[in-house]
Amino acid sequence: MNYGKKFLHIIMAAVGMLICIVGIAYRTGYFPGHSNAGAMFFIVAGAIITISGLAKMKKD
Repeated sequence: MNYGKKFLHIIMAAVGMLICIVGIAYRTGYFPGHSNAGAMFFIVAGAIITISGLAKMKKD
């Protein structure tokens, strides 16, 4: 079992969650001055990165 690769997938999922949370903060107005389109981009990109990281982690 390659623990370095599994750790990379855990970090990948965590960064995706962080990006998604930042998108939600933009969307709710916590950080003023950002567009809703940019916020939705962060939410969708974060969700895709998180799901990808979790799927790769499950596969290994």
